[in-house]
Amino acid sequence: MKRFFSPHRFGRLCLLLVGLASLGACASTSFHAASAPKLDPAGTWVVAPLVNNTATPYAGQRAARLIQALLTQRPGAQVLIAPASADASGLPLDNGQAAEQAAHTFAVSQNARYLVSGSVDEWHYKIGLDGQPAVGFTVSVTDLGSGKVIWTGAASASGGSREGVAVLAQDTLDRLVTRLLGK
Repeated sequence: MKRFFSPHRFGRLCLLLVGLASLGACASTSFHAASAPKLDPAGTWVVAPLVNNTATPYAGQRAARLIQALLTQRPGAQVLIAPASADASGLPLDNGQAAEQAAHTFAVSQNARYLVSGSVDEWHYKIGLDGQPAVGFTVSVTDLGSGKVIWTGAASASGGSREGVAVLAQDTLDRLVTRLLGK
């Protein structure tokens, strides 16, 4: 009679379980955000392309589009994207100040109430056997009526080897936008 759990099979099963458990330990998150401010529900939002502090082309524009999509989930929300410069793919020489000023000018011309700006500090797959995705963002909201920054948040995350960087970016930005909106 053959035993189902031989020492050899039991050892392989243990290795498999340890391996699966370690996959969950690969992901990490850091999240810091202010409490939700009091927002005008009818206010128009303009999202500036985030300053791209990464080597990934157009990461700032990709993040801005994700923020726009997440903010638009609110009923009646009007969320616009500020036009990007002709080539916003490289590292900005002025630390993004010219693009942010252009976004501010666009927001004022559209009678917007809020300007969302920030930076993408990480957007890539880590080098290694498993190629973990990693993202990092800072986001701030300026009330254009007062000119004051009314909310800030920073979040970064690394995911598992079977997760895409865009999925991780969307999940991370969703956490920030959810906190911003007070949900």
